[in-house]
Amino acid sequence: MDMRNDNGESAAAFYDKRRKWLDFICEMPSLSDRAFRIGYWLAKRMNGDDQCCWYTIGQVVRQMRVSKATVIRALAELEDEGVLVVIRAHRKPNVYYIRLPFDFG
Repeated sequence: MDMRNDNGESAAAFYDKRRKWLDFICEMPSLSDRAFRIGYWLAKRMNGDDQCCWYTIGQVVRQMRVSKATVIRALAELEDEGVLVVIRAHRKPNVYYIRLPFDFG
């Protein structure tokens, strides 16, 4: 059975998109090592059903063993490059979505 999410995309299609995204950000000359590492960590925690993940900055800091400033700078860099969408809500974990720059023309 081919399970699809609300956007009609199958989990397999999402995992293929995630693989392409990881390859894409790995080769971005403008992306720092810190941003790649944080982006990679978040992407690998996204599942094919929701196609996102939820983590507070504190959780990322503890899991990655980096400073809060490092995570904040990395997230800003990924957002500025247009490859990560971060949804922030007061007193809730951030929600992270990958975005391939060529997805939206």
